[in-house]
Amino acid sequence: MELQFLGGASQVGSLGLVVRDQGRTLLFDYGLTPSDPPEYPRPVPTHLDAAFLSHAHLDHSGMTPVLSRLPHTRVVATPVTVAVTDLMARDTLKVARLEGYLEPYTPDDIRSLAGRFLATDRRGTYRHQGVEVELYPAGHIPGATMFLYRGERDLLFTGDLQTIPTHLVDGGRPPECETLVIESTYAGREHPDRRATEDRFRAKIEETVERGGKVIVPAFAVGRAQEVIMALAHTGFEIWMDGLARTVNGIYRSHPEYLRDARKFRHALDSVHLVEHASQRRHALREADVIVTTGGMLDGGPVLYYVGELYQDERSSILLTGYQVEGSNGRQLVEQGTLTIDEVTVRPACEVDSYDFSAHAGHTDLVNFIRKSKAKKVVLMHGDHRELLATAIQNEVEVLLPETGHRYTV
Repeated sequence: MELQFLGGASQVGSLGLVVRDQGRTLLFDYGLTPSDPPEYPRPVPTHLDAAFLSHAHLDHSGMTPVLSRLPHTRVVATPVTVAVTDLMARDTLKVARLEGYLEPYTPDDIRSLAGRFLATDRRGTYRHQGVEVELYPAGHIPGATMFLYRGERDLLFTGDLQTIPTHLVDGGRPPECETLVIESTYAGREHPDRRATEDRFRAKIEETVERGGKVIVPAFAVGRAQEVIMALAHTGFEIWMDGLARTVNGIYRSHPEYLRDARKFRHALDSVHLVEHASQRRHALREADVIVTTGGMLDGGPVLYYVGELYQDERSSILLTGYQVEGSNGRQLVEQGTLTIDEVTVRPACEVDSYDFSAHAGHTDLVNFIRKSKAKKVVLMHGDHRELLATAIQNEVEVLLPETGHRYTV
């Protein structure tokens, strides 16, 4: 069995893994890195027997529309992932046009991809022409899936992984496998206690509101925004939501079986006001205690409107809930205390704080997952500090730290 990463081997972003085994060629994920400008993986092989998409975040799904150009390639994913991937692909083209980036694919590619998707249940099995792949829930976000390929060796590809339950989903559990290809985003880092984090988050909102300020919560549209509003359910705050997350809400509501508690999710949405049009944003600013809005790294989207209106207000707060990648406006805010709005660099007078709402497994959770899988060989991917995880497990299993483009036999 041969493995080759097209991207995302030793860094978070643009993930793509080609597996060649017994005359078959399979692809697991095909994403892009939403940097400025975006970064793309290496081209896919000219023939694929099948492709498998773990979830809809751009670094895993962002380049899947180009797969529609290949002859007869089916793309296997859960129904939730299929729906959100289509939404994200269309938004990627919109952003490319607005920012002047080279468009990585066309609207026709997106439409053609819809006909290539094979929606498969999260505990289903894909079988076709000798290829057998089982699907297992990965936690992370609704619809996120691990794939267990039954080939010359059993190989488990995790995609992104969360092993503890969150408001949205239960944690992922490993099936036993011989070779484990696992993400390592939080190698060497632990997450603080989730309940304590949410208590601190709610307390900061209450403190801000009591002094007469507003709270802006920049949040990723897929998963994070929904997790935040569930954490704020029944708090009594006036909550408004803006951006692409509104559409994702509807997709999640349409697939309640992929949620940990669909009833609680519906109730949380019922207490949130939606900004349906740009003309409503000023009204939201007047009425809201909390505005949950995309984009999560402050590089674009409606969040820049709200920040532009409130950054000089000492009573207000910007509360970050997601990882801010290097080069992003959010990272600039965290490290330098400044923001760039309409090409002007400003120093916000409002309070800025960060909260760990990560949907990834922490270091100890990754180690425990590896041990429970009983894998004999572990391939660490999709992480900036993989060697820290390798050190923790190297006396128990054989560890491979692949590089993008290289071919490895396992």
